[in-house]
Amino acid sequence: MGMSFLSFSKEVRLDDLCEAVRHCTLCSRLCHRTKIFSKFNGNIYSKVMFVAEAPGRLGADRTGIPLYGDKTGDNFETLLGNIGWRREDIFITNAVLCNPREENGNNSTPTREEIINCIPYLEMTIELIQPDVIVTLGQKALDALNFISPHSYKLKEQVGIPFKWERRLVVPLYHPGPRALLHRSLTKQRSDFIRLAKIVHPVKGLIKHSLRREVSHYNQEIISPKALHKLILMVIQTLGQVTYFKLTKLLYFIDLEALQRFGQTLTGEIYLRQQEGPWMPSLKKAISFMSEKEIKVFHHRIPIVSRGPSPRFSIDFNEQTLEFVLEVLDKYGNLTNTEIKTLAYRTAPMKYILKQEAQGRDMRKVPVIYNNKVSYELDGSS
Repeated sequence: MGMSFLSFSKEVRLDDLCEAVRHCTLCSRLCHRTKIFSKFNGNIYSKVMFVAEAPGRLGADRTGIPLYGDKTGDNFETLLGNIGWRREDIFITNAVLCNPREENGNNSTPTREEIINCIPYLEMTIELIQPDVIVTLGQKALDALNFISPHSYKLKEQVGIPFKWERRLVVPLYHPGPRALLHRSLTKQRSDFIRLAKIVHPVKGLIKHSLRREVSHYNQEIISPKALHKLILMVIQTLGQVTYFKLTKLLYFIDLEALQRFGQTLTGEIYLRQQEGPWMPSLKKAISFMSEKEIKVFHHRIPIVSRGPSPRFSIDFNEQTLEFVLEVLDKYGNLTNTEIKTLAYRTAPMKYILKQEAQGRDMRKVPVIYNNKVSYELDGSS
């Protein structure tokens, strides 16, 4: 009895597929371009496969690595980092494996014929990787799947919403390229990626949501995180690392702007007046609770908080809250310690306290924020 193709190892099958792609000459304007398909596309054992449109001339066409080396690649790396994923844990390919260009040398959109010519390679790649979830980046990538097995989904209506396709899930997302950001901002794309991470883990596969309590898909330890814990995790996953000082101020701005917009804070915690600005007394305990799991704290000249190795819970805020927090982090996340301290002092609750202190009053017992009220609402003598 002969040995079937599927009986060969994935590594051997990848090599064979790479060789077939390398010798492809189906597209007249692309046949002399570099074929972006190799071991550098990612982890062939991943449960998540990303499909983008085509290699970019300043990115993959130059580096040989999909979604890498240009602004699009930088955005993609940022989005992955926001959810704690690594490039080596996923597999990335394109609907068209060569960089299509206009006569002036700029990137161009692949034609329908070029997409169809590459469909056999995409189909064989899916068969090789066997992902639980395919993430399409852009409408062209979503359309490419339609040539393999018909579906009726459009990106604009289906963004971030998984649908069943060929015994697996497809999650349509926008492309992270600069032009696509005009249609869906990086803030909203961050929210999309956070939702994606609730559906699947690149190594473990699909995440079951039937459990009543949040169970870590890393170490199966059951905990009941507070809103503050989830918010800290979201800040760290979004920014990578921050100083302890800056974290306190970011939480203050998130809660203050939530109070202004929604009528209540996200954490429900109290903020007190301190020499360095608003301060949350419960933050130290929360950091201790999360240390070495969700976060790590490095004590250099100033304490720095960064991502931990094994989160025990996910960020399950609703979409409105996710987008709101990301909006605040976009606004304040790149500020220095000095800049964010200055802005904190300029907020209305702090300005009120400073004004009262200038008049000789002792304001140490008046909270900056407490029980969904701010200083000038809490001060009985005002």
